[in-house]
Amino acid sequence: MVGVFEARVNGSRSRVLYYNTHGGALANMAGVAKSLELQLDSFNPSQVTGYGMGNSRAQRLIRAGHPAFVCSRYDVVILGDTIPHGRAILTSLLEQDPTLRCNSRVIVEMTNRFNWDVKDKIAYYKLWRRLAVAAAPNGSLHNRLVFTANNNVEKAFVEHHINAKLHDVRILRPIGTSTDYPYPDDLDTPDILHFASRTHDTTRIFDIMRDEHNIPLIVFPFNHKYGGPNNLLLFKGFIDVPYQYSVMKFYENIAYGVPMFVPTPRFYDFLVKKKLHFTHNIDVGLVKQFPPFPDTPVIPICGFPEWSAYFDYYDPMFEPYVYFFDSFEELSSLRLVMRPEEVDYKHVRTRGPAFYERYRADILEGWARLFREMGFDGTVVAKQDESALASVSIQVTANHVVRTSVTMQSSTAFEATVATLSSAKTPASSKTESPDKMVRTR
Repeated sequence: MVGVFEARVNGSRSRVLYYNTHGGALANMAGVAKSLELQLDSFNPSQVTGYGMGNSRAQRLIRAGHPAFVCSRYDVVILGDTIPHGRAILTSLLEQDPTLRCNSRVIVEMTNRFNWDVKDKIAYYKLWRRLAVAAAPNGSLHNRLVFTANNNVEKAFVEHHINAKLHDVRILRPIGTSTDYPYPDDLDTPDILHFASRTHDTTRIFDIMRDEHNIPLIVFPFNHKYGGPNNLLLFKGFIDVPYQYSVMKFYENIAYGVPMFVPTPRFYDFLVKKKLHFTHNIDVGLVKQFPPFPDTPVIPICGFPEWSAYFDYYDPMFEPYVYFFDSFEELSSLRLVMRPEEVDYKHVRTRGPAFYERYRADILEGWARLFREMGFDGTVVAKQDESALASVSIQVTANHVVRTSVTMQSSTAFEATVATLSSAKTPASSKTESPDKMVRTR
């Protein structure tokens, strides 16, 4: 059983907009919405901006009335994943002209993308320092602007870059659900004697494991779908070498009981230093500069370096459901272990799902508490069968407003405006912000 969330304002369910470009983040929020009975729409801001929105583009959108119009139709706007996509919304919160402001409550949901591709970082970090002050107790945006993260690193990462403190960043991790699909027939046949991995665009580490160290490994190509975590149970386990501080599939795999094999922090550091593994999304040297325990609530696993706790892979809470290897030889030795129960001596296949069912309830209660603190005093938590989380129906309308399968109220005016946004959008690849790309929302 999991919690069912319903936020009420004056007897009506709150209207929530998920302002986000990332499919995985959207699927997670759609799962939250379905299980928590949120009235949810989703808008993809790539229709109005590319990555790394600059201040000039944000100001144009504000003057065109985009934040004010969008927020006038929703009680809460959640900026998900690539936060600079929501720069116009955030900047408008400090706007002197009240007719141009976003007047919704705003939740900033950070997932490794606080400053992604931003070029004018000095101006962007100044904005964040102002927002940090305004969101703190006694600030003008207290309980109207809230910061969340789905992993341990975000708060320290932001504070390091903006050189200021955020009053509160609450951890609300993914709920760990996934839609199951058939295993693709163009991939190698699943085999319980082989591990599985999915490579990414900047590393050859999995080819090195398989070809140079005789590790029985089926490597899924970069960006190739494999049908979800349920299909990973057909393998001995899943080998993951982090390319982000956290990824959605990490939580899904625990929730489904997939045994995961991850290099120890020492070995991971070695792989990076020897250039056997590279990712532009992780900077171990930078993380080593972040405050160590006890100056932070992030606690390392016993015997692991303090910096490692900023990776969710190395969070003590997840240690019982992750296997760590300290060398290629240690990982390779597992090819001789034939019986799945001997490989999975932590019993992740059974204990992982039981743990995540309990943890999911905590995550949902965290969302409920957050809404209450923002002023939605009527928030209630009921009970619902967990099977309701098994699948989420997501429909993208012709106007690019995403409807989940939860109960919705029609917003014809908003959809009509999105049609205007679509016809006047800035292409994602565009580096210019010409006036003819202005979005007209009034």
